[in-house]
This record gives sequence, C-alpha cells and structure tokens, in this order.
Amino acid sequence: MVSFTDSPLVLGIAALVVYLATLAASRIAMYAKFLPDNPNGRSSHVRVTSRAGGIGIFGGWLAGIFILAAFSGSTEATFVAVKLAGISLLAFCIGLADDKWALSPLVKFSGQVVAAGLFTWLLGPLQVAPIPFVGEVSLGLWGDGLTIIWIVGFMNAFNFMDGVNGIAAGSALTGLVAFAVIALFTGAPVAAVLAILLAIACFAFLPANLGKGRLFMGDSGSQALSFLIATLGIYAANATAGHASAMLMPVIFLPFIFDVGWTLTHRFIRKQNILAGHREHLYQLLLRQGFSHTKIAVLYMSLTAFSTAVAIFMLALSPGAQWLAAVLLCVLFSIGAVYIHVSAFRAGLLTTGRAITAPPAVARAVRQAAE
Repeated sequence: MVSFTDSPLVLGIAALVVYLATLAASRIAMYAKFLPDNPNGRSSHVRVTSRAGGIGIFGGWLAGIFILAAFSGSTEATFVAVKLAGISLLAFCIGLADDKWALSPLVKFSGQVVAAGLFTWLLGPLQVAPIPFVGEVSLGLWGDGLTIIWIVGFMNAFNFMDGVNGIAAGSALTGLVAFAVIALFTGAPVAAVLAILLAIACFAFLPANLGKGRLFMGDSGSQALSFLIATLGIYAANATAGHASAMLMPVIFLPFIFDVGWTLTHRFIRKQNILAGHREHLYQLLLRQGFSHTKIAVLYMSLTAFSTAVAIFMLALSPGAQWLAAVLLCVLFSIGAVYIHVSAFRAGLLTTGRAITAPPAVARAVRQAAE
C-alpha cells in the first residue's frame, strides 16, 4: 500500500476528521465547562472558563493520525507518525494531570524530560546543526542532550506564553502552516503532513478561544502542542540532512522564545525571583496597558509570520551564517521590548527589586526615555 504522503484522498479525509473532531470536542468542552479555570490574581480572564481545549486539539490530531495509519498501510511514514503520536500522548497526559491536580514543578519537569528522552530514543536525536562561523557540524552524542534541552525548554516557553486568548493557538497555526510548506519543499513530507494536521486542529479550536476566550487550551493543549512543534523541527532537520535547518523551528517561533528570554533576563537583572509567578511578559504588559486580547494575538501571529519570512531567507545562507537571522530578529524585537518596558515603567507596572547599579550612561538613557 502507498504511503499517506502519496495519497491525496487519505490526506483529505484525515484533514476533515481532524477539523470536525477538534471542533466537536471544543464545543462540548466549552459548554460543559470541563476542567474549570477560576480567575486569580494573575489571570487575564474574569469568569470561570473551561481549560479542556487541549483535549480537542490533541484528540483531533490523534484522530487524523488514526486515519493515516488505517488507510496507508505499514509504511515507514506511518510508523513515524504512530511513534510520535504515542510519545506526544505522554506530554498531553502530563498537561492534563497538571490541569486537574496542579502538579508540582518538579513532577511536571520530570515528565517533560521523560517525554523528550523517549523521542530521542525512539525517533532519534538531532544529528547535525549549524554552528556560527563553522558551518554544519555532526553532533554525535551532544545531539542527545541538545535535543532534550530544546524540547523541554520550548515546552516551558510555549506554556509561559499561553496567557492571552488566541496567542498560542494563533501563533502555532501561523508557524505550523509555514513550517509545513518549508518541510515539504526541503524533503520532509512526513513532517509537513503531521504539521498541517496539527495546524488544522489549532484552526478548529481558535474560534472558541480568540476574542472572548470561551475556551482555553490548558496545559494539556500547550504541552502536547509545544512538544509536537519542537519534535517536528528535529525530525525535519534529520530527515533532510540539515536542509530544513535545525534553526528553522526556533527562528519561526522566536517571538515566543524572545519574549520569555527577555522577561526572565529583565527580572533577573532587577533581582526578582524568576521562578515566581508574575505578569511581566511583554504580551502581559501590553494587555495591562489596554491592548485587547485579539490585538495582542494578531500581533504575535504577525511577528511569527515575519520570523518565518526571515527563516526562509536564512535557509539561503550558508550554515555558518544562519545565526545572523536569529540575531537580526532579536535586535528588531529588542527595540519593541524596550518601548514596551519604558511605557510599563511610566505606568508603574513593573515591580522593583533591591537596588542595582547601572553604568551612568545607561542610567541617564533610562531616565531620559521615561521623561
């Protein structure tokens, strides 16, 4: 029997099943108020809302994988899809358990490491990566550690960013569609198919989440979704021998990674507890300054699309120069981040820690910007 990557009919049926299953599960969860999320001091919502949307997203994607497996035969592509589905089920269950029982950070982190380790064992670690000024380098045993660090790190970064209606699902939808196209043209059709099915699940979930926020994806959704995004990037890089660069997925989702990195670094410099809950992510500061959920979500979707355009340009560079794309984006994002922080300081939205000593020139610049 043919592989599902060569069967448009099977792909079409799988896509339709994903959409309908996600849409139905989202509606049921929304009206039945499964896993109710009660507002607290750090919440951006004011009414009890179900956080079971991840069941629809992941369940719909799994239904699509079932169609691929049932009608495509015992092909290598099907085995890859089934393996990835099985491992991602663990990430989903970790998030679902956290939604239900509020797991301790250590238990949650341990589960993430196990899921990342299983992917590394069953589907393989990152094999090659572009190194600045050096070029494409075979990672050997280093690939195992880097793969686990990337997967776990991205899962946590994505989870931190899931705090405004539509921001996580909308950015994931944007990035996954772009990634699917790039993966297809660089020689990773399996990754492209799995990514586009996941994008369809996000698309079906988004109407219930964007805007009024009638349904949240919860940790079950953010953990499964981020795990799949991170691992699809690794798989595509390996399947194409580096043509779909290992930096492709990090650059596409750099708006999320930058926001988390900037925020934690800024809190560390201000001697705040970076492990404590807070409302100082860039997107949260925008929300607290009066931006609507929809505007923020659209902003990050647009930034993800822009990052994708830079990622496409990056693939035309030599491996040793691909880091320039990430540097360029970080410089541009830093300009916006400084503006957001200056306005947040003016509004008194940033907490202060113990006094820190800054160079006189820096102190003068901050004072002038705040005036």
